[in-house]
Amino acid sequence: MSDKKLVLDNRLAAAASFVREKSVVSDVGTDHAFLPVSLIIAGKSSFAVASDINKGPLERAVSSAEKYGVSDKMEFVLVGGIPDEECGKHNVTDIVICGMGGELIEKIVSSSPYAQKSGVRLVLQPMSFAPELRKYLCFAGFDIVNEKLCKAAGRVYTVICAEYDGIKREYSEAELTLGRKNIENREELFTEYAKKTIKKLETQIKGKQSGGIDCECERGLLEKITAVIEE
Repeated sequence: MSDKKLVLDNRLAAAASFVREKSVVSDVGTDHAFLPVSLIIAGKSSFAVASDINKGPLERAVSSAEKYGVSDKMEFVLVGGIPDEECGKHNVTDIVICGMGGELIEKIVSSSPYAQKSGVRLVLQPMSFAPELRKYLCFAGFDIVNEKLCKAAGRVYTVICAEYDGIKREYSEAELTLGRKNIENREELFTEYAKKTIKKLETQIKGKQSGGIDCECERGLLEKITAVIEE
């Protein structure tokens, strides 16, 4: 194994923090495979399945593994979505999906039987549509065990850690929008995260008002989120 150091950006570092010790990880949409390579170098993961739907990113992933001397501890799969067969073969414990829209992440998770296997952890970092992803997870029987906020390129993102137990959960509108765990944790970035949500809602309300469209739903949610911040 190489002694070269691999430093992750804030988004990937936040995701890596939710991956469990002594894990076998599947990195879906791996691109350069920086996340699984760093986990192996750190000794946090013993093996990784790196997958991508495109050949180019997977070739970059292979190059990264070779550069850092961890090729023997990784398998590379050209596939869209979670590689269920390879996950089963290697007894993957933690599945990471970063840098995609929440709707695409939902589609990937919902089409994978392995994602619903007992004891498997999902680490999800949506670039957009986080409320919709939370709603799907709650309805589909996933427990959102934690969330973590991170900032990259001037934007605040959330990383969602979830595990399947088959129990459907009810979240309030504010909890779906901001994340119940984010509300509970009140991290340093929480206020900024919430205020950007408020700004987006205000823009939506203004747009609907100018078009003569009813915006009571947005107004109600705005009031609820404002109340959460002021608690």
